[in-house]
Amino acid sequence: MEALVYTFLLVSTLGIIFFAIFFREPPKIASKENNKK
Repeated sequence: MEALVYTFLLVSTLGIIFFAIFFREPPKIASKENNKK
């Protein structure tokens, strides 16, 4: 059961971070070739 909770928290955190970055800098994905990290 703990594994499910930790996995859910991890996915939620990553999703929120990705969502925030996507909304903060929309052209980041368009210029993916210029910004390789």
